[in-house]
Amino acid sequence: MKKLLLSALVIASGMGLFAQSALQKQSERLSKITGVKNSMRTDLIGSIQEFSGETPLPATVKAPDVVVGVTRYDLQSNSTMAKRIAVFPDGTMGATYTFGMLDAGQAYQDRGTGYNYFDGTSWGPNSTERIEAQRTGWPSYQPYGENGEIVVSHSGITDGLVFSHRDQKGTGDWQYFYLVGPAGHEDLLWPRMITSGEFNETIHVIALTAPTGNGGSVYEGLDGALLYSRSMDGGLTWDPENLIIDGLTSNDINGIGGDDYCWANPVGETIAFCTASAFGNGNVFKSTDNGDSWDYFTFYNGPSPKWDNSFYIPPHGGLDGYYAISLDDNGMAHVAAGRMIATCAGDGSTSYNYYPYSNGLLYWNETMAPMDTVSVGSDILDPSVVSPQYLLAEVQGNGEDTIVGVVSYFSSLTSMPQLAFDPTSKILYAVYSSLSVGFATEDANYRHIWYRFSDDYGQTWSPYTDLTSDVFHIFSECVFPSVADNVTGQVNMVYQSDQMLGIYMRSPTSDHPADDNNIVHLAFNKSVGVDETPANIISLEQLSPNPAHDVVNVLLNIDKAVNVSISLVNMLGQEVYTVNEQMVYAGAHSLKLDVNNYESGIYFVKVKAGNSVVTKKLMID
Repeated sequence: MKKLLLSALVIASGMGLFAQSALQKQSERLSKITGVKNSMRTDLIGSIQEFSGETPLPATVKAPDVVVGVTRYDLQSNSTMAKRIAVFPDGTMGATYTFGMLDAGQAYQDRGTGYNYFDGTSWGPNSTERIEAQRTGWPSYQPYGENGEIVVSHSGITDGLVFSHRDQKGTGDWQYFYLVGPAGHEDLLWPRMITSGEFNETIHVIALTAPTGNGGSVYEGLDGALLYSRSMDGGLTWDPENLIIDGLTSNDINGIGGDDYCWANPVGETIAFCTASAFGNGNVFKSTDNGDSWDYFTFYNGPSPKWDNSFYIPPHGGLDGYYAISLDDNGMAHVAAGRMIATCAGDGSTSYNYYPYSNGLLYWNETMAPMDTVSVGSDILDPSVVSPQYLLAEVQGNGEDTIVGVVSYFSSLTSMPQLAFDPTSKILYAVYSSLSVGFATEDANYRHIWYRFSDDYGQTWSPYTDLTSDVFHIFSECVFPSVADNVTGQVNMVYQSDQMLGIYMRSPTSDHPADDNNIVHLAFNKSVGVDETPANIISLEQLSPNPAHDVVNVLLNIDKAVNVSISLVNMLGQEVYTVNEQMVYAGAHSLKLDVNNYESGIYFVKVKAGNSVVTKKLMID
């Protein structure tokens, strides 16, 4: 697979980046990668268009994180995430993930789909084994039938794709059927699935023929052919079966990378998916007749649609392989993609260079012209070069900390996007994993789960919210979010979290031993009435002085009268001091915190008002 083949070259050319400290010093180091001089901001604070404000801006109401699974196989995707969680009309939920507890020395022979079910009150016990009867990976999960559920995963052998299903969600034995690829290419990999129809009875699947880098061979002129199949009778027949849709043929591309594609949520008879090829175009493929016919249109014009590395391509703004797509209530497609600065040597190989500090999450919808290398911009760390309408997110500064370093996911610093549309409130949610300043080891920053929302179909976006900024996530690497399609006032997702930076499966070294990774369920929503909105912390201003040795001045801004809890938290997550203060009016409040009796070191000041919690790092000397 091309994405894995490029890893050695990327690491060789970018290794000097992974342990840098101050952001102010990174400009010089970045310029040494290619000899290109880069200028970039040091504050990292910027914004897309100002939020329209038509929807009142309330507090984020976030449910507690719940661990729904544990796995030691921590590569949940090579890039774009599959659909791993489904919310059913009765409020129950199912969640899936790639499960594996036998370490690499045993080749994860137990690998398969981990599963858990929320019965409306609580989640069940964590999986201790896969749901399939054979070794699989890369599950995609959907509702199926009037009250059932279905999973597709790949076998990695000539059995092709394995479908596990049952008529009653959450209970009963799993039943199986299979879909193999064309003759000589039976081994379909990295599937993505949706179900559509009144009772979710139609199965739609896209999957890849095994590329040469994964032991496969070229099919129909494509080194990695993306094939579409549809079944309306539970897998007994497929029509079409293993179809190459126009726009994905060898006339258009040379192949697609594993996991570089994803489905949107179905809206009636309209279904859609998006994909992009390395250095090529990013396209949306859309059907308004449930897959009978297809149109496609471009959201990003790449420098070489049929890239074969036969000529030099200079550093340019492109895509990182992590995509998301959602259909709104009008059937219009919205796309998010990680921004990546990359270059290729033109040596004929299947590898290319990218820049691990590439910053920015891109956005596009059908009302907009396609992005290109000019509108995306080629500056590595500074996404202000991106045309404003296309910039959805960037790394957020806090006025105190800088980027320490980056552990590579072959992605932008703001990537792994998920999009979901709530047809009732007309709100589009964008969830993503971002490098987070202020949360770091000595070598690199952790990633957290962030989100923004739009109440005007993507024209403007709300302020940034870090959903994992509390003290329980000080040492948490939060990656691979997957958001449920069904949003009715609440967004539900699962993501992977542990305390180790990076992915063991890509770099099994003493720096990252195999460890338990939690699969976490997280739910949040936005209240829309100002009167019903709990008190919200508008801002927690910079603590001063910082470092401090006796008294710290805290400037807090709240949006209504509320009882505020202020805590001092040590590096172990222990609250060593807590005081409650009654704020009798909305607005700014100046508070003093006595830290004279505490040992020197790093602490966090945590302020809670209503359902809103904000933390800031404090040094005591």
